[in-house]
Amino acid sequence: NVAETEETQKGSRTENIAINARQLLDDFTQTSTKKRLLELEENFTTALQRLIRKEDLINKVKIEPETLAATLFDREGRRIAKSDLSAGERQIYALAILEALTKTSGRRLPVIIDTPLGRLDSKHRKNLVENYFPSASHQVIILSTDTEVDENFFSDLRSSISHAYELTFDDIEKCTSAQEGYFWKRRENERAA
Repeated sequence: NVAETEETQKGSRTENIAINARQLLDDFTQTSTKKRLLELEENFTTALQRLIRKEDLINKVKIEPETLAATLFDREGRRIAKSDLSAGERQIYALAILEALTKTSGRRLPVIIDTPLGRLDSKHRKNLVENYFPSASHQVIILSTDTEVDENFFSDLRSSISHAYELTFDDIEKCTSAQEGYFWKRRENERAA
């Protein structure tokens, strides 16, 4: 009887330890998640304020812990609907959340951006060229059209560019080939040859 009682008490203590450990783990996870969300909100707000042309537009970003939906607020604390943002501002929004996620993760992640300047006015373009592309990540791949990144923008980015390629689709072969160089440089070289 005594042995059974001691065994029951040991089992009960082990069960209590397991329950307490589980509760501590749950508490740690919730605290860690809240901390990460606050860090993400701060990083997202900072990125938006740096990249968006209208400096006073966004004062704060809040992220709903359950749904991860982001809500924007102006200086007066009024909610800004994402639908009220221009097409260019929505594109900046997407780049800013990408930057915030990368920074919050603490990992060096490559960034690939497809046609990043298409919907942007000249001020947003200049802002991205100066403040985003050179520092977005250790490796940034920009897929642009020949009208997006012209000679001036290419020149502004030149110090941050390691390689440039022109992708050309062959209608007959139904494939794309990559040739080193940016389109006007390649055409200049072809004319000179």
